[in-house]
Amino acid sequence: MGKPIALVLHPRDWAVSDYGKTSALDIRHVSIGGKVPKKRRGVPTFDGYADMATMEGMTACREAVANLKPRIFFYWMHGDFTPSFLLQLKRINPQMKFVHWFGNHRHKVVGNVTRYKRTLDMLFLNSEDQRQISMYKRLVPKVYTLWDGFAPNEAPLKEVEPEYDCFFGGNSYLGAVVGNKKLDFPGGKIRYDFICEVNKRFKALVTTGYPRFWPFKTEPEVFHPHYTQCMRRAKITLNVNHFPTLKRAYTRRTIRSIFARRCHITLYIPGMERDFENHKHLVWFRDVDEGLDMIRYYLDHDEKREEIAWEGWKLAMKKFTFRERLRDFEKYVSVFLR
Repeated sequence: MGKPIALVLHPRDWAVSDYGKTSALDIRHVSIGGKVPKKRRGVPTFDGYADMATMEGMTACREAVANLKPRIFFYWMHGDFTPSFLLQLKRINPQMKFVHWFGNHRHKVVGNVTRYKRTLDMLFLNSEDQRQISMYKRLVPKVYTLWDGFAPNEAPLKEVEPEYDCFFGGNSYLGAVVGNKKLDFPGGKIRYDFICEVNKRFKALVTTGYPRFWPFKTEPEVFHPHYTQCMRRAKITLNVNHFPTLKRAYTRRTIRSIFARRCHITLYIPGMERDFENHKHLVWFRDVDEGLDMIRYYLDHDEKREEIAWEGWKLAMKKFTFRERLRDFEKYVSVFLR
């Protein structure tokens, strides 16, 4: 009897890596974006996260479910990915368990999860906040923490001379909140204030999918592996979570920043001292002024800045690779294989 099959849309690395072949699962990958990725606001989305579902990709997925009879179907938040499609897969293989990796933080259950509740068997969040976990358990019985990972071979770090002081890749939703009172981004103001001040005082590169919400010139959003390359263009990478009170809430930005091997400066995330040492692996701050002071200090101290970049990268290689995430995944989904 062979290994139980897990069909994954992301991460592809589990299916193609040497470590993936040693898994207790027979991991197969299908690209929901197909061979030719769609563009989102003019930018190709072929990165596993931002993939927009295509007819080609969904057809390949249906065929894989029919032919392989997987025990587990593991998917991310893909654009143009509908509940009706998941119901089709459920009809093809009624015994298959659906596991969703939800990579956003919220203070209330959002449509991405609500729409899929008829098929969802397990949900992964990228925070350890019990308020958030309890909230989602009202819809999905099994909810666990699974942080993002990284495949170093997918984005080799090129030795380039930084042309910017700071890099931030992300959106400001303050304008959107004004137009839609249902939106809730409690960290929106400190993110806006901080990044605006950074742009005034330093040479900053900001990439975004919504340039109209930043009051300065930005560059278009980019996706993996180009996101890592953009980070390498600056001496310091920045992060401000939109939900700054959630415990150990590590977004893709956090993980990708330390893998980029640049000094990472972030708004404090509750509980992050369990995973990082301040001023060794990264630098955290608690308000705008402190954050600006930290940027100035580490721009003026090249050797200390580079030490943090290297120590953060070494820690990431130990704790935040997709290899580590596969071990966590196997542990949680083993309940479906007994």
